[in-house]
Amino acid sequence: MMQSQESKKLNKSSVLTILLSLKAISFYFNSYHSNNLIDSRFVSLEDNNDISSLLDLLKKTLKEFNLSNVLKTKLIINNKLSTLVPNELYNETLNKDYLKYNCDLIDNDTTSIDEIIELDIKNIYVPFENVNNFLIEVFGSFDFFHFSSIFIKKTFNKITCEKCINFYVSPNNGLLNVIIYEGKKLIFSNIFDYSCKEDILYYILFVVDNVKNVNEQSEISIISRKELFNEEIKYLSKFIKKLKIIDENILE
Repeated sequence: MMQSQESKKLNKSSVLTILLSLKAISFYFNSYHSNNLIDSRFVSLEDNNDISSLLDLLKKTLKEFNLSNVLKTKLIINNKLSTLVPNELYNETLNKDYLKYNCDLIDNDTTSIDEIIELDIKNIYVPFENVNNFLIEVFGSFDFFHFSSIFIKKTFNKITCEKCINFYVSPNNGLLNVIIYEGKKLIFSNIFDYSCKEDILYYILFVVDNVKNVNEQSEISIISRKELFNEEIKYLSKFIKKLKIIDENILE
């Protein structure tokens, strides 16, 4: 007797979230019903930091999981190929034009958009198209977003002081996302490459020196799991007066 589509769905009970950068891949399996973490894995690219090597690593690692229990899949892309555009200035025919001012594009690059309704803006970015095509083959359909979109939404919803500088940092797989609000007004957003704790400190201090109304007295919140970032936190605490640690996974 054939199992109905509804019965198959009921037997599936996990959500797979894949966080991708050109340096590493993180896999998170959460309960579809409670959102509790069931399993996770982190794998890094040792040598070649290119999309072809990334796709090969993704294919290899997915084969090691039992995916029969996955009900929903989410892909989170973390790269520097993104830009924010206010809705009032947005023209859908100009996506590549918006990106070309701060990204190196090639002719066959495609673009995707995340709506950030909290700030009435769009995040335009270049997805990993080969990865998307592969995941369609495996899962049929999936949701995908840029990491910075999720970071913006999560930090915006954490703001409690509407007259303060709200400064947030998220180090993840070699990319440092930095976002600053004045109250609930976005005043700065950027993504930096880093390879060591000294790089993270350099970029934080660079932003402090160059963004209006931000200074050494501004509280800086780092969003990261402490156990994954403990050494860097100890180092940054020596140089940053007001350092707040938000011990959470930004994707949860």
